[in-house]
Amino acid sequence: MLNVIKGLMSRERIGLTLVGLAVVILTLTALAPHDVTLKGTSPIVYLHGALVWTAILAFSSAGLVGLAGLVWRRDVLHAWSGALGRTGLIFWAIYLPLGMWASKASWNAIPLHDPRFRVAFQILVLAVAFQIAAVLWGSKSRWESALNVVLAVTLWVLTLTTPDVMHPDSPMRTSAATIQFFFALLVGGCGLAALQVARWVRRPVQ
Repeated sequence: MLNVIKGLMSRERIGLTLVGLAVVILTLTALAPHDVTLKGTSPIVYLHGALVWTAILAFSSAGLVGLAGLVWRRDVLHAWSGALGRTGLIFWAIYLPLGMWASKASWNAIPLHDPRFRVAFQILVLAVAFQIAAVLWGSKSRWESALNVVLAVTLWVLTLTTPDVMHPDSPMRTSAATIQFFFALLVGGCGLAALQVARWVRRPVQ
């Protein structure tokens, strides 16, 4: 069994494990119990929540690893910071249209004026700009780590200070235990997928 796990976790089989994780995530989404209020739109709402938290954790990890790389001047940490930053951007870019779909399904509208939506687009623009800057700077990976630190701090400042207008505040905290359980499984599945994506996009250390 251990050899099977090691084989699946090898770099050559990352694509295969991502397909498997996608199947698991979609299955969990379909099997999750419906919220009384959301009813049939529950699965898409759960999935969008899991994706945004995975993106937030990826951006945060990129900032922390990047900070460690700047302190200890380790190229391998810079490489992981860059990979985690790119992974966060991928998951954020997937979450945004899914969040719009969830809003349309739940509220029959896409409230682009809502502060949460504005912040989501601001983070997307900032993350894309930082990735472009990192590409233009080429091998200067320490700058990519520094940008990831800035992005992580900005993300958390905006997240903690942006008021909730239409979006409920931490809805999972007031949900039933079974819903929380399935949501935790979804976040775990998305987290494993994010780790595999980070391994896939990580640039080799020179």
